[in-house]
Amino acid sequence: MRRVLLGVAVLAVALAGCEDGNEVVTPVDAIQPESRDDGIQATGILDGARVAISRGRPTVVVGDCDANDGLDEDLCILSRTIDGRSINLVIENPAVLVPGETVQAGIDCVANCDAVTEGAVVELRIDGEVRPVERGTLTVREAGPRWIADFDFVLSFGDELSGTFDVAPTPVGG
Repeated sequence: MRRVLLGVAVLAVALAGCEDGNEVVTPVDAIQPESRDDGIQATGILDGARVAISRGRPTVVVGDCDANDGLDEDLCILSRTIDGRSINLVIENPAVLVPGETVQAGIDCVANCDAVTEGAVVELRIDGEVRPVERGTLTVREAGPRWIADFDFVLSFGDELSGTFDVAPTPVGG
């Protein structure tokens, strides 16, 4: 009888889905990418611990996604680490992403980041904490309407994150 009850409990949890911020992600949602290669995958060290990101359909915003610095154009890929931490990859000046080019990341910017052309202004927001990329690269394959790139970033305190993304803007309401 205990095995039957345990089996029913496991099945109920599996069917209920997982909480992801305000949206409920069911197993069916998690495997429905927009295209065959859609998503973000990355590994690295954050806050001294190993971290992994693997999401087949992250939320992607092309537009102003950092309300604190005025109206501008950003590329924001909003996801979660496998252990559930919120992680947002924000490219403040996506106009510098040119297909076939490798762009230096880690360029400082105080105001009007859209005007920076010597490299990419990139930050990670980990559970709401802003962590600027100090140095690194973005090797760009496509830059709009799909955004495809490999990245290798170094943050403060020896933290690092490397991976790839192949994403398109999330449809409004989707």
